[in-house]
Amino acid sequence: MNTHYLFPGKFAAFKEETVISTLLGSCVAVAIHDPTTKIGGLNHYLLPEGTPEETSARYGANAIPMLIDECVRLGANRNKLQAKIYGGGNVISLSHLGITIGKRNIDLAEQLLQAAGIPILEKNVAGESARTLKYNTATFEVIHHSSQDNAEKQPVDVSGFKPLLAAKSVKVLIVDDSATVRTLFSNIFSKSGLEVVGVAADAYQAREMIIQKKPDVITLDIEMPKMSGVMFLEKIMKHLPIPVVMVSSLESNGTAALKSLELGAVEFVHKPSQYDPAILKNLAGMLVEKVRAAASVNVLKKIKETPSDISKSTTLSSAPRKKAAELKIVVVGGNSGCANSLESFVTGLAADTPPVVVACSTVAGFLTAYLAKLKTQSKASLMVGKDGDFLRMGYVYFIPAGVHGKIQPTAQGPILKLVEEAPVSSQLPSSNVLFASAAQSYSKGVYSVLLGGFGSDGVDGLMEVQKKGGVTVVQNPEEAQFPYAPQKAIELGVADEVLRSEMLAGHLMRYRNQNLY
Repeated sequence: MNTHYLFPGKFAAFKEETVISTLLGSCVAVAIHDPTTKIGGLNHYLLPEGTPEETSARYGANAIPMLIDECVRLGANRNKLQAKIYGGGNVISLSHLGITIGKRNIDLAEQLLQAAGIPILEKNVAGESARTLKYNTATFEVIHHSSQDNAEKQPVDVSGFKPLLAAKSVKVLIVDDSATVRTLFSNIFSKSGLEVVGVAADAYQAREMIIQKKPDVITLDIEMPKMSGVMFLEKIMKHLPIPVVMVSSLESNGTAALKSLELGAVEFVHKPSQYDPAILKNLAGMLVEKVRAAASVNVLKKIKETPSDISKSTTLSSAPRKKAAELKIVVVGGNSGCANSLESFVTGLAADTPPVVVACSTVAGFLTAYLAKLKTQSKASLMVGKDGDFLRMGYVYFIPAGVHGKIQPTAQGPILKLVEEAPVSSQLPSSNVLFASAAQSYSKGVYSVLLGGFGSDGVDGLMEVQKKGGVTVVQNPEEAQFPYAPQKAIELGVADEVLRSEMLAGHLMRYRNQNLY
Protein backbone atom coordinates (compact mmCIF):
# COMPACT_ATOMS: atom_id res chain seq x y z
CA MET A 1 0.00 0.00 0.00
CA ASN A 2 1.24 3.48 -0.84
CA THR A 3 1.93 6.04 1.89
CA HIS A 4 2.15 9.80 1.69
CA TYR A 5 3.01 12.50 4.24
CA LEU A 6 1.01 15.70 3.75
CA PHE A 7 2.79 18.95 4.52
CA PRO A 8 0.99 22.05 5.78
CA GLY A 9 -0.46 24.11 2.94
CA LYS A 10 -0.78 21.11 0.63
CA PHE A 11 -3.42 18.66 -0.60
CA ALA A 12 -3.27 15.24 -2.22
CA ALA A 13 -5.76 12.83 -3.80
CA PHE A 14 -5.28 9.32 -5.18
CA LYS A 15 -7.02 6.70 -7.29
CA GLU A 16 -4.93 3.94 -5.77
CA GLU A 17 -5.34 2.98 -2.12
CA THR A 18 -2.99 5.27 -0.20
CA VAL A 19 -2.55 6.11 3.47
CA ILE A 20 -2.09 9.87 3.84
CA SER A 21 -0.71 11.03 7.18
CA THR A 22 -0.33 14.49 8.65
CA LEU A 23 -0.02 16.34 11.97
CA LEU A 24 -2.43 19.13 12.89
CA GLY A 25 -2.20 21.96 15.39
CA SER A 26 -4.61 24.84 14.81
CA CYS A 27 -4.67 23.79 11.16
CA VAL A 28 -7.63 21.90 9.69
CA ALA A 29 -7.67 18.86 7.42
CA VAL A 30 -10.68 17.98 5.29
CA ALA A 31 -10.90 14.39 4.04
CA ILE A 32 -12.93 13.84 0.85
CA HIS A 33 -14.08 10.44 -0.42
CA ASP A 34 -16.24 8.93 -3.15
CA PRO A 35 -17.57 5.53 -1.93
CA THR A 36 -18.35 4.36 -5.47
CA THR A 37 -14.96 4.93 -7.10
CA LYS A 38 -12.91 4.67 -3.85
CA ILE A 39 -11.12 7.89 -4.80
CA GLY A 40 -10.15 10.04 -1.84
CA GLY A 41 -7.98 12.95 -0.80
CA LEU A 42 -6.92 15.15 2.10
CA ASN A 43 -5.87 18.75 2.55
CA HIS A 44 -4.07 20.57 5.37
CA TYR A 45 -4.63 24.31 5.54
CA LEU A 46 -3.37 26.87 8.02
CA LEU A 47 -5.61 29.90 7.54
CA PRO A 48 -9.21 30.46 6.42
CA GLU A 49 -8.46 32.84 3.57
CA GLY A 50 -5.89 35.24 2.19
CA THR A 51 -6.04 38.17 -0.18
CA PRO A 52 -7.81 37.74 -3.55
CA GLU A 53 -4.51 37.23 -5.42
CA GLU A 54 -3.28 34.51 -3.05
CA THR A 55 -4.07 31.12 -4.57
CA SER A 56 -2.03 28.90 -2.23
CA ALA A 57 -3.53 25.81 -0.62
CA ARG A 58 -2.35 27.10 2.76
CA TYR A 59 -5.73 28.91 2.79
CA GLY A 60 -8.91 26.86 3.30
CA ALA A 61 -10.86 29.03 0.87
CA ASN A 62 -8.55 27.66 -1.84
CA ALA A 63 -7.63 24.25 -0.41
CA ILE A 64 -11.15 22.85 -0.11
CA PRO A 65 -12.29 23.64 -3.69
CA MET A 66 -8.88 22.49 -4.98
CA LEU A 67 -9.22 19.13 -3.24
CA ILE A 68 -12.77 18.61 -4.51
CA ASP A 69 -11.72 19.46 -8.07
CA GLU A 70 -8.69 17.16 -7.86
CA CYS A 71 -10.84 14.21 -6.73
CA VAL A 72 -13.29 14.87 -9.58
CA ARG A 73 -10.39 15.15 -12.04
CA LEU A 74 -9.24 11.69 -10.95
CA GLY A 75 -12.70 10.27 -11.65
CA ALA A 76 -14.74 10.81 -8.49
CA ASN A 77 -18.45 11.59 -8.79
CA ARG A 78 -18.99 15.09 -7.39
CA ASN A 79 -22.54 14.18 -6.32
CA LYS A 80 -21.31 11.18 -4.29
CA LEU A 81 -18.57 12.93 -2.32
CA GLN A 82 -18.51 12.71 1.46
CA ALA A 83 -16.32 14.58 3.96
CA LYS A 84 -14.73 14.43 7.40
CA ILE A 85 -13.15 17.35 9.27
CA TYR A 86 -10.26 17.27 11.76
CA GLY A 87 -8.07 19.71 13.67
CA GLY A 88 -8.54 23.35 14.53
CA GLY A 89 -7.24 22.97 18.08
CA ASN A 90 -6.13 25.84 20.30
CA VAL A 91 -2.51 24.73 20.13
CA ILE A 92 0.68 26.78 20.40
CA SER A 93 2.86 26.13 17.36
CA LEU A 94 5.91 27.54 15.70
CA SER A 95 3.67 29.40 13.30
CA HIS A 96 2.02 31.49 16.04
CA LEU A 97 -1.14 31.90 14.01
CA GLY A 98 -3.32 33.00 16.91
CA ILE A 99 -5.76 31.35 19.29
CA THR A 100 -8.87 32.06 17.16
CA ILE A 101 -7.49 30.55 13.97
CA GLY A 102 -8.62 27.02 14.81
CA LYS A 103 -12.28 27.97 15.18
CA ARG A 104 -12.23 30.10 12.03
CA ASN A 105 -10.67 27.22 10.08
CA ILE A 106 -13.38 24.84 11.31
CA ASP A 107 -16.21 27.25 10.52
CA LEU A 108 -14.89 27.78 7.00
CA ALA A 109 -14.74 24.04 6.30
CA GLU A 110 -18.33 23.54 7.42
CA GLN A 111 -19.55 26.50 5.35
CA LEU A 112 -17.78 25.49 2.13
CA LEU A 113 -18.76 21.83 2.36
CA GLN A 114 -22.38 22.75 3.04
CA ALA A 115 -22.37 25.13 0.08
CA ALA A 116 -20.94 22.35 -2.13
CA GLY A 117 -23.64 19.92 -0.97
CA ILE A 118 -21.10 17.49 0.53
CA PRO A 119 -22.27 15.75 3.73
CA ILE A 120 -19.94 15.78 6.74
CA LEU A 121 -19.84 12.27 8.22
CA GLU A 122 -17.43 12.95 11.09
CA LYS A 123 -15.83 15.83 12.96
CA ASN A 124 -13.02 15.71 15.48
CA VAL A 125 -12.19 19.35 15.97
CA ALA A 126 -11.27 22.14 18.43
CA GLY A 127 -9.96 21.28 21.91
CA GLU A 128 -6.49 21.95 23.29
CA SER A 129 -4.45 19.20 21.65
CA ALA A 130 -2.56 18.42 18.48
CA ARG A 131 -3.75 15.55 16.30
CA THR A 132 -2.02 12.97 14.15
CA LEU A 133 -4.06 11.60 11.25
CA LYS A 134 -3.77 8.53 9.05
CA TYR A 135 -6.35 8.44 6.27
CA ASN A 136 -6.96 5.48 3.96
CA THR A 137 -8.19 6.98 0.69
CA ALA A 138 -9.91 3.75 -0.46
CA THR A 139 -11.81 2.85 2.72
CA PHE A 140 -12.36 6.39 4.13
CA GLU A 141 -11.04 5.10 7.45
CA VAL A 142 -9.36 7.87 9.44
CA ILE A 143 -7.28 6.97 12.47
CA HIS A 144 -6.67 10.03 14.62
CA HIS A 145 -4.78 10.43 17.86
CA SER A 146 -4.79 13.48 20.15
CA SER A 147 -1.77 14.41 22.25
CA GLN A 148 -3.07 15.69 25.59
CA ASP A 149 0.14 16.00 27.59
CA ASN A 150 0.92 19.68 28.16
CA ALA A 151 -0.51 20.49 24.74
CA GLU A 152 -1.15 24.07 25.73
CA LYS A 153 2.50 24.59 26.69
CA GLN A 154 4.49 22.59 24.17
CA PRO A 155 5.31 23.79 20.64
CA VAL A 156 3.82 21.66 17.89
CA ASP A 157 5.97 20.85 14.86
CA VAL A 158 3.70 19.92 11.96
CA SER A 159 6.40 19.75 9.29
CA GLY A 160 6.87 15.98 9.60
CA PHE A 161 10.57 16.36 10.41
CA LYS A 162 12.32 16.23 13.77
CA PRO A 163 11.29 18.96 16.26
CA LEU A 164 13.46 22.06 16.25
CA LEU A 165 15.09 22.26 19.66
CA ALA A 166 17.15 25.24 20.74
CA ALA A 167 19.96 24.87 23.27
CA LYS A 168 18.73 26.01 26.70
CA SER A 169 22.16 26.89 28.07
CA VAL A 170 25.38 27.37 26.17
CA LYS A 171 28.95 27.36 27.48
CA VAL A 172 31.36 29.33 25.29
CA LEU A 173 35.15 29.44 25.08
CA ILE A 174 36.60 32.54 23.37
CA VAL A 175 39.93 32.07 21.58
CA ASP A 176 41.42 35.27 20.14
CA ASP A 177 44.80 36.97 20.33
CA SER A 178 43.11 40.38 20.68
CA ALA A 179 42.34 41.34 24.27
CA THR A 180 39.81 43.86 22.95
CA VAL A 181 37.89 41.18 21.08
CA ARG A 182 38.02 38.79 24.04
CA THR A 183 36.52 41.47 26.30
CA LEU A 184 33.96 42.51 23.71
CA PHE A 185 32.75 38.96 23.06
CA SER A 186 32.69 38.14 26.78
CA ASN A 187 30.43 41.14 27.46
CA ILE A 188 28.13 40.30 24.55
CA PHE A 189 27.74 36.67 25.60
CA SER A 190 27.26 37.40 29.30
CA LYS A 191 24.59 40.04 28.67
CA SER A 192 22.73 37.58 26.41
CA GLY A 193 22.61 34.76 28.95
CA LEU A 194 25.45 32.64 27.56
CA GLU A 195 28.07 31.30 29.96
CA VAL A 196 31.65 32.26 29.13
CA VAL A 197 33.71 29.43 30.61
CA GLY A 198 37.05 30.88 29.56
CA VAL A 199 39.10 33.08 27.25
CA ALA A 200 42.38 32.18 25.60
CA ALA A 201 44.96 34.17 23.66
CA ASP A 202 46.34 31.25 21.67
CA ALA A 203 45.76 27.61 20.77
CA TYR A 204 47.88 26.22 23.59
CA GLN A 205 45.90 28.00 26.29
CA ALA A 206 42.70 27.01 24.53
CA ARG A 207 43.60 23.32 24.44
CA GLU A 208 43.85 23.11 28.22
CA MET A 209 40.60 25.02 28.68
CA ILE A 210 38.72 22.73 26.28
CA ILE A 211 39.77 19.73 28.37
CA GLN A 212 38.99 21.40 31.71
CA LYS A 213 35.90 23.50 30.92
CA LYS A 214 34.21 21.33 28.27
CA PRO A 215 32.58 24.21 26.36
CA ASP A 216 29.60 23.68 24.06
CA VAL A 217 30.94 26.11 21.44
CA ILE A 218 34.28 27.75 20.66
CA THR A 219 34.75 31.08 18.91
CA LEU A 220 38.14 30.82 17.20
CA ASP A 221 40.19 33.54 15.52
CA ILE A 222 41.61 32.55 12.15
CA GLU A 223 44.82 34.54 12.57
CA MET A 224 46.71 33.87 15.82
CA PRO A 225 50.37 33.62 16.88
CA LYS A 226 52.10 30.29 17.61
CA MET A 227 49.42 28.26 15.81
CA SER A 228 46.88 29.55 13.29
CA GLY A 229 43.19 29.11 13.95
CA VAL A 230 42.86 26.87 10.90
CA MET A 231 45.62 24.54 12.08
CA PHE A 232 44.10 24.43 15.58
CA LEU A 233 40.65 23.76 14.12
CA GLU A 234 42.01 20.74 12.27
CA LYS A 235 43.40 19.36 15.55
CA ILE A 236 40.13 20.06 17.39
CA MET A 237 38.08 18.19 14.80
CA LYS A 238 40.47 15.25 14.89
CA HIS A 239 40.84 14.87 18.66
CA LEU A 240 38.11 16.90 20.44
CA PRO A 241 35.22 17.50 18.01
CA ILE A 242 33.16 20.49 19.11
CA PRO A 243 31.14 23.18 17.28
CA VAL A 244 33.43 26.05 16.24
CA VAL A 245 32.48 29.53 15.05
CA MET A 246 35.44 31.05 13.22
CA VAL A 247 36.24 34.75 13.69
CA SER A 248 38.01 36.78 11.03
CA SER A 249 38.42 40.29 9.71
CA LEU A 250 37.02 41.20 6.31
CA GLU A 251 40.61 41.38 5.08
CA SER A 252 41.36 37.81 6.15
CA ASN A 253 42.68 35.21 3.76
CA GLY A 254 39.60 33.82 2.04
CA THR A 255 41.36 30.54 1.36
CA ALA A 256 41.85 30.04 5.11
CA ALA A 257 38.16 30.75 5.72
CA LEU A 258 37.13 28.26 3.05
CA LYS A 259 39.53 25.65 4.46
CA SER A 260 37.98 26.16 7.91
CA LEU A 261 34.55 25.42 6.52
CA GLU A 262 35.82 22.25 4.88
CA LEU A 263 37.45 21.15 8.15
CA GLY A 264 34.18 21.41 10.06
CA ALA A 265 33.64 24.99 11.24
CA VAL A 266 29.92 25.68 11.39
CA GLU A 267 29.86 29.45 10.89
CA PHE A 268 31.85 32.67 10.53
CA VAL A 269 31.75 36.01 12.30
CA HIS A 270 33.63 39.06 11.07
CA LYS A 271 35.45 41.28 13.55
CA PRO A 272 34.21 44.86 13.44
CA SER A 273 36.54 47.30 11.71
CA GLN A 274 35.21 50.06 13.94
CA TYR A 275 33.56 50.05 17.34
CA ASP A 276 30.68 52.49 17.15
CA PRO A 277 27.43 51.55 19.00
CA ALA A 278 25.37 50.73 15.89
CA ILE A 279 27.96 48.31 14.53
CA LEU A 280 28.40 46.62 17.92
CA LYS A 281 24.64 46.24 18.32
CA ASN A 282 24.38 44.47 14.96
CA LEU A 283 27.41 42.33 15.76
CA ALA A 284 25.95 41.27 19.11
CA GLY A 285 22.69 40.09 17.60
CA MET A 286 24.37 38.06 14.86
CA LEU A 287 27.07 36.64 17.11
CA VAL A 288 24.73 35.38 19.82
CA GLU A 289 22.35 33.77 17.32
CA LYS A 290 25.21 32.02 15.54
CA VAL A 291 26.73 30.68 18.76
CA ARG A 292 23.36 29.44 20.05
CA ALA A 293 22.73 27.71 16.75
CA ALA A 294 26.22 26.19 16.68
CA ALA A 295 25.54 24.58 20.06
CA SER A 296 22.85 22.44 18.43
CA VAL A 297 25.15 20.96 15.78
CA ASN A 298 26.26 17.34 16.03
CA VAL A 299 29.84 17.82 14.85
CA LEU A 300 30.67 14.13 14.65
CA LYS A 301 27.64 13.59 12.42
CA LYS A 302 28.66 16.58 10.29
CA ILE A 303 32.18 15.23 9.80
CA LYS A 304 31.21 11.63 9.10
CA GLU A 305 27.93 12.05 7.24
CA THR A 306 27.83 11.08 3.58
CA PRO A 307 24.97 11.36 1.11
CA SER A 308 24.10 7.70 1.68
CA ASP A 309 23.23 8.50 5.29
CA ILE A 310 20.44 10.85 4.22
CA SER A 311 16.92 10.01 3.11
CA LYS A 312 16.78 9.18 -0.60
CA SER A 313 13.48 10.98 -1.16
CA THR A 314 13.86 13.59 -3.86
CA THR A 315 10.64 15.55 -3.58
CA LEU A 316 8.25 15.67 -0.68
CA SER A 317 5.81 18.18 -2.08
CA SER A 318 2.20 17.03 -2.32
CA ALA A 319 0.63 19.92 -4.21
CA PRO A 320 0.41 19.82 -8.02
CA ARG A 321 3.30 21.69 -9.58
CA LYS A 322 2.58 25.27 -10.56
CA LYS A 323 2.18 26.10 -14.21
CA ALA A 324 5.27 27.81 -15.50
CA ALA A 325 5.30 31.55 -15.89
CA GLU A 326 7.95 33.38 -17.88
CA LEU A 327 10.94 33.01 -15.59
CA LYS A 328 12.68 36.35 -15.04
CA ILE A 329 14.91 35.86 -12.01
CA VAL A 330 16.20 33.13 -9.67
CA VAL A 331 16.98 34.09 -6.07
CA VAL A 332 18.80 31.87 -3.58
CA GLY A 333 19.20 32.33 0.18
CA GLY A 334 20.68 30.57 3.17
CA ASN A 335 23.35 31.03 5.81
CA SER A 336 25.06 28.63 8.17
CA GLY A 337 26.06 25.22 6.91
CA CYS A 338 24.79 25.69 3.37
CA ALA A 339 28.06 26.30 1.50
CA ASN A 340 28.25 22.74 0.18
CA SER A 341 24.57 22.70 -0.79
CA LEU A 342 25.01 26.01 -2.57
CA GLU A 343 28.00 24.57 -4.42
CA SER A 344 25.93 21.57 -5.51
CA PHE A 345 23.20 23.85 -6.85
CA VAL A 346 25.47 26.33 -8.63
CA THR A 347 27.69 23.73 -10.27
CA GLY A 348 24.62 21.92 -11.58
CA LEU A 349 23.26 24.94 -13.46
CA ALA A 350 23.27 25.02 -17.25
CA ALA A 351 25.11 27.69 -19.22
CA ASP A 352 21.79 29.20 -20.33
CA THR A 353 20.23 29.40 -16.88
CA PRO A 354 18.16 32.51 -16.10
CA PRO A 355 20.01 35.13 -14.01
CA VAL A 356 20.64 33.93 -10.45
CA VAL A 357 21.29 36.12 -7.39
CA VAL A 358 22.60 34.59 -4.13
CA ALA A 359 22.35 36.01 -0.61
CA CYS A 360 24.39 33.80 1.72
CA SER A 361 25.95 35.54 4.72
CA THR A 362 28.30 32.64 5.51
CA VAL A 363 30.20 32.74 2.21
CA ALA A 364 29.76 36.48 1.57
CA GLY A 365 32.94 37.32 3.48
CA PHE A 366 35.26 35.07 1.47
CA LEU A 367 33.67 35.11 -1.97
CA THR A 368 36.91 35.34 -3.94
CA ALA A 369 38.17 31.99 -2.63
CA TYR A 370 34.73 30.38 -2.75
CA LEU A 371 34.07 31.41 -6.35
CA ALA A 372 37.57 30.37 -7.43
CA LYS A 373 36.75 26.87 -6.23
CA LEU A 374 33.35 26.79 -7.95
CA LYS A 375 34.43 28.30 -11.26
CA THR A 376 36.38 25.20 -12.23
CA GLN A 377 33.17 23.14 -11.97
CA SER A 378 30.45 25.54 -13.12
CA LYS A 379 28.98 25.94 -16.61
CA ALA A 380 27.40 29.24 -15.56
CA SER A 381 29.55 32.35 -15.10
CA LEU A 382 30.07 33.28 -11.43
CA MET A 383 30.80 36.77 -10.13
CA VAL A 384 30.65 39.00 -7.08
CA GLY A 385 27.67 41.28 -7.57
CA LYS A 386 28.19 45.03 -7.97
CA ASP A 387 25.70 47.82 -7.56
CA GLY A 388 23.91 48.44 -10.84
CA ASP A 389 24.84 45.12 -12.47
CA PHE A 390 22.53 44.22 -15.33
CA LEU A 391 21.52 40.63 -14.54
CA ARG A 392 22.20 38.43 -17.54
CA MET A 393 21.28 34.89 -18.52
CA GLY A 394 23.98 32.37 -17.70
CA TYR A 395 25.37 34.39 -14.76
CA VAL A 396 25.22 33.82 -11.00
CA TYR A 397 25.71 36.94 -8.86
CA PHE A 398 26.82 36.63 -5.23
CA ILE A 399 25.98 39.50 -2.88
CA PRO A 400 29.13 40.49 -0.91
CA ALA A 401 29.41 40.99 2.85
CA GLY A 402 28.13 44.12 4.54
CA VAL A 403 25.28 44.97 2.17
CA HIS A 404 21.82 43.79 1.18
CA GLY A 405 20.96 42.95 -2.40
CA LYS A 406 17.72 43.98 -4.08
CA ILE A 407 16.27 43.26 -7.50
CA GLN A 408 15.11 46.27 -9.48
CA PRO A 409 13.18 45.97 -12.76
CA THR A 410 14.06 48.07 -15.81
CA ALA A 411 12.92 48.13 -19.41
CA GLN A 412 16.07 46.20 -20.32
CA GLY A 413 15.61 43.58 -17.58
CA PRO A 414 16.51 43.15 -13.89
CA ILE A 415 19.42 44.96 -12.26
CA LEU A 416 21.05 44.41 -8.87
CA LYS A 417 21.06 47.16 -6.27
CA LEU A 418 23.38 46.93 -3.25
CA VAL A 419 22.34 48.92 -0.19
CA GLU A 420 24.04 49.54 3.14
CA GLU A 421 21.39 48.88 5.77
CA ALA A 422 21.10 47.14 9.15
CA PRO A 423 20.93 43.33 9.27
CA VAL A 424 17.50 41.77 8.75
CA SER A 425 16.72 38.61 10.73
CA SER A 426 20.33 38.93 12.02
CA GLN A 427 21.69 38.46 8.49
CA LEU A 428 23.64 40.75 6.18
CA PRO A 429 23.02 40.11 3.33
CA SER A 430 19.51 38.89 4.10
CA SER A 431 17.49 36.41 2.05
CA ASN A 432 14.30 38.14 3.15
CA VAL A 433 15.39 41.40 1.57
CA LEU A 434 16.43 39.74 -1.69
CA PHE A 435 13.33 37.55 -1.99
CA ALA A 436 10.86 40.32 -1.16
CA SER A 437 12.40 42.69 -3.73
CA ALA A 438 12.29 40.00 -6.42
CA ALA A 439 8.64 39.24 -5.65
CA GLN A 440 7.74 42.90 -5.77
CA SER A 441 9.56 43.35 -9.07
CA TYR A 442 8.66 40.18 -11.01
CA SER A 443 5.77 38.40 -9.23
CA LYS A 444 5.15 35.07 -11.03
CA GLY A 445 8.48 35.35 -12.79
CA VAL A 446 10.44 34.54 -9.61
CA TYR A 447 11.93 31.16 -8.71
CA SER A 448 13.20 31.20 -5.11
CA VAL A 449 15.36 28.66 -3.26
CA LEU A 450 15.92 28.64 0.50
CA LEU A 451 18.84 26.52 1.73
CA GLY A 452 19.70 25.63 5.31
CA GLY A 453 20.03 28.27 7.98
CA PHE A 454 19.95 28.61 11.76
CA GLY A 455 17.27 31.31 11.89
CA SER A 456 14.14 32.34 10.07
CA ASP A 457 15.83 34.52 7.44
CA GLY A 458 14.26 33.83 4.06
CA VAL A 459 10.94 32.48 5.38
CA ASP A 460 9.09 35.80 5.18
CA GLY A 461 10.67 36.36 1.79
CA LEU A 462 9.34 33.03 0.52
CA MET A 463 5.91 34.05 1.73
CA GLU A 464 6.12 37.20 -0.37
CA VAL A 465 7.17 35.19 -3.43
CA GLN A 466 4.30 32.75 -2.91
CA LYS A 467 1.77 35.57 -2.49
CA LYS A 468 2.82 36.97 -5.86
CA GLY A 469 2.54 33.57 -7.56
CA GLY A 470 6.25 32.76 -7.84
CA VAL A 471 7.85 29.39 -7.10
CA THR A 472 9.17 28.56 -3.63
CA VAL A 473 11.62 25.68 -3.11
CA VAL A 474 13.37 24.68 0.12
CA GLN A 475 16.18 22.29 0.91
CA ASN A 476 15.19 19.00 2.51
CA PRO A 477 15.68 19.57 6.27
CA GLU A 478 17.02 16.02 6.70
CA GLU A 479 20.00 17.03 4.56
CA ALA A 480 20.62 20.50 5.99
CA GLN A 481 23.15 21.01 8.77
CA PHE A 482 20.91 23.78 10.08
CA PRO A 483 17.31 22.81 9.17
CA TYR A 484 15.59 25.72 10.92
CA ALA A 485 14.79 28.02 8.00
CA PRO A 486 13.54 25.39 5.50
CA GLN A 487 11.65 23.55 8.23
CA LYS A 488 9.84 26.71 9.33
CA ALA A 489 8.94 27.41 5.71
CA ILE A 490 7.45 23.92 5.42
CA GLU A 491 5.52 24.31 8.66
CA LEU A 492 4.06 27.62 7.48
CA GLY A 493 2.98 26.09 4.19
CA VAL A 494 5.13 28.33 1.98
CA ALA A 495 7.27 25.61 0.35
CA ASP A 496 6.03 24.46 -3.07
CA GLU A 497 8.80 21.88 -3.29
CA VAL A 498 11.15 20.21 -0.78
CA LEU A 499 14.27 18.91 -2.50
CA ARG A 500 17.74 17.61 -1.80
CA SER A 501 20.47 19.98 -2.95
CA GLU A 502 21.58 17.86 -5.93
CA MET A 503 18.01 17.96 -7.29
CA LEU A 504 17.66 21.76 -7.20
CA ALA A 505 19.37 22.72 -10.45
CA GLY A 506 17.54 20.04 -12.44
CA HIS A 507 14.18 21.10 -11.00
CA LEU A 508 14.88 24.72 -11.88
CA MET A 509 15.75 23.92 -15.48
CA ARG A 510 12.72 21.62 -15.91
CA TYR A 511 10.51 24.42 -14.65
CA ARG A 512 12.15 26.93 -16.99
CA ASN A 513 11.84 24.56 -19.95
CA GLN A 514 8.06 24.30 -19.59
CA ASN A 515 7.94 27.63 -21.40
CA LEU A 516 10.09 26.48 -24.28
CA TYR A 517 7.95 23.69 -25.76
